[in-house]
Amino acid sequence: MPYIVQPFNFPIMNGISEKQLEIHLKLYAGYVKNVNDVSTKIDELRKDSETNLLAISELTRRYAFEWNGMRLHELYFSSLGGDGSIGGVFADLIIEQFGSIDTWKKEIKSIAMMRGIGWTLLVIDRLTNTLRNVWISDHEVGHLTGCDVLFALDVWEHAYLIDYIPAQRAEYIDAVLANINWNAVEDRFTK
Repeated sequence: MPYIVQPFNFPIMNGISEKQLEIHLKLYAGYVKNVNDVSTKIDELRKDSETNLLAISELTRRYAFEWNGMRLHELYFSSLGGDGSIGGVFADLIIEQFGSIDTWKKEIKSIAMMRGIGWTLLVIDRLTNTLRNVWISDHEVGHLTGCDVLFALDVWEHAYLIDYIPAQRAEYIDAVLANINWNAVEDRFTK
């Protein structure tokens, strides 16, 4: 069953332009297309898996990259469009574990400002109910096994180069944090 590009409807956001979102959504659509293409190719090669074992192995590695690129973008886009304010039980958990909302924001921003491309994630370990801010490189390197992603912040340059130059990465991060839809994040937390 092929995967489809998810629809996202964004309000006008302060610091993130419609043009930036339009370009970024096209890149996301490319990940969805690649997931489907790689999956189809793997299925074809499996018809003679003994002969094609090496090719299947390499395509399986590529599939992880494309898959995580697709899913991380869906988490990123679905978390945008709010006013950045947080409350409720989830806010209480952030305050309990990080000391304050501002402390959490400073930490996630610091991680997102690291040199390199990748993602900064807020994840939860459901076994211990522990929140962690983590960095992952590319899409598939660095995930904490068993943790659920609650919020994804794309810090690949394609996420902000229409609106910001690389030296303005901090301003882009501030814009994302100011536009988080915490209801979407909290929904992932409560599921």
